[in-house]
Amino acid sequence: MAETTDSANKMDASEYVNGVALPTDQEIMDSMLQTRFLHAKKLDRDFSHLFRKKSRLQLIRLSMVIVGIEFLYAAETAFVTPILLGIGLSHTFMTMIWAFSPVLGFLFAPMIASFSDTIRGRWGRRRPVLLCLGLAMLAGMWILPHGKSIGVFFGDPDVPVDQMEGFRWAIPVTIVGLVLTDFDAETSNGIARAYFMDMCMPSDQARVLTTAMFIGGIGGTVGYVLGAIDWSQTNLNLLGSNEATVFLFVFLVLAVGLTITLTSYREVPLPLLESDPLLRHISPNAFEAEKVRQRAVYSISKDVIVADPVKVELTAQATLPIEPEEDEKPLQLRDFVRNIVRMPRSLFILYATQFFSQLGYLSYCLYFTDFVGAEVFGGDVSAPPGSPELALYEEGVRYGCWGMAVFAVCSASYSAVIEQLIRRLGARPVYMGGLLLFSLGMLIMGIFREKFVIFIVCPTVGIMYASMYSIPYLLVANYHSKNSFEVKDGKCIQNTTKRGFGADVSLMSSMLFLAQLIISLAIGSIIDAVESNVVVIFSASIFSLVAALTASQIVYMGL
Repeated sequence: MAETTDSANKMDASEYVNGVALPTDQEIMDSMLQTRFLHAKKLDRDFSHLFRKKSRLQLIRLSMVIVGIEFLYAAETAFVTPILLGIGLSHTFMTMIWAFSPVLGFLFAPMIASFSDTIRGRWGRRRPVLLCLGLAMLAGMWILPHGKSIGVFFGDPDVPVDQMEGFRWAIPVTIVGLVLTDFDAETSNGIARAYFMDMCMPSDQARVLTTAMFIGGIGGTVGYVLGAIDWSQTNLNLLGSNEATVFLFVFLVLAVGLTITLTSYREVPLPLLESDPLLRHISPNAFEAEKVRQRAVYSISKDVIVADPVKVELTAQATLPIEPEEDEKPLQLRDFVRNIVRMPRSLFILYATQFFSQLGYLSYCLYFTDFVGAEVFGGDVSAPPGSPELALYEEGVRYGCWGMAVFAVCSASYSAVIEQLIRRLGARPVYMGGLLLFSLGMLIMGIFREKFVIFIVCPTVGIMYASMYSIPYLLVANYHSKNSFEVKDGKCIQNTTKRGFGADVSLMSSMLFLAQLIISLAIGSIIDAVESNVVVIFSASIFSLVAALTASQIVYMGL
């Protein structure tokens, strides 16, 4: 529908037939939207929200689940490593555990999203999947900080970490909790964004993505601030440990955010969507057909001028047979597999850009606090308890959390203006600029390992993060709304192969799983080889630079 909106702005000058001014593209578009709005409103279940512009407050309500997800990411970054070390895992094995979720995610997240394209229940397609993933996340958040206690309940000896040996129930229980939170959080991210864009007109899709980034940045900021506080010096120890207390807060925030999102707007059930063309968003083919029909009517009789254009289209829709469009038919598993194998070049480049972007971001995110504690503060995580070296390391970790809070604040702030930047400058310079700025920032941080540099450079992470989680998803929506993945001689070539929107969005999210898998398995060996974790910062710079180069080859289709 984005193409139809663009084309509607092209014809400003009126055309005439028999002395009568023909309707402009924008007038035709407005008439079609009004027709669908009135039709959806009079049904037994009101779906008129699909065809009206939403306020910023309504977009916030729609995307509230992102606050909980970003809050969870922040808590994971701050507390998962201490939790895993606290059940007796070595650093090597702890690093490998981070690979469990991305393996599952890369294999199953796209299949879950493809399944969401075909659900035929009364509650819609995305919301049932989002509810199941949300409940799994909540279960994982309860298990993760209590793995050691659950292990003791099953017979593990309650001894200090340095005395733990042999099999312990706490290890598999905690791993299950981590996988449930990490896998379901990222899978939910893709499904949620598909739901957001399903519920919005194309003119609102950029706004809902930037809104989600803004409120998500607020959630991430609060989460990182919680990680920066030395909870051992407070009385907020509600559940026996600092980690359990923080995850209780995360549990409540996610539960509230998930509930608000799921109850914001109802989805059109797939069977009704297939049988009622007026409940679908306006595709390029539907717009062109209506344009031809209206102009044909005007050329026959100018009496139509005084008629209500809404009633005219309603009558036409009732009397003319309308065939279901190809893109509304559910995508089968064989189609999904074929679409991965025969991926359009434009999508391949977009996914490659997201993959390298995630490699850069994860190199920073997963090991940043460790880098600050060891390289900036000169601490040592393996130092004896109570030693100055360990105290310096822990102070550096908390300082790093403050830096990540700055990154989250800047991400939220930048997401508030990125829509205007795209409108004025175009998506290409905004996207590439964000990636290049992050690459330069990481290079500076790796060279100048000073405390003040942390706060100077962390805003570049926020700019890149906001770009990475808005522009690629907006491009996928743009491709699908135009039903085109290729431009030839300045014109969009119509796609003839069915592609599921939810599946393509989820494949975008799967780039995080693939990047996390590679980082988890490879970065530890590299750190050991060079005997310094500054390599993660330089790696982030290099990966982001490669991402910027691939972003220059993306097909933007006028975005």
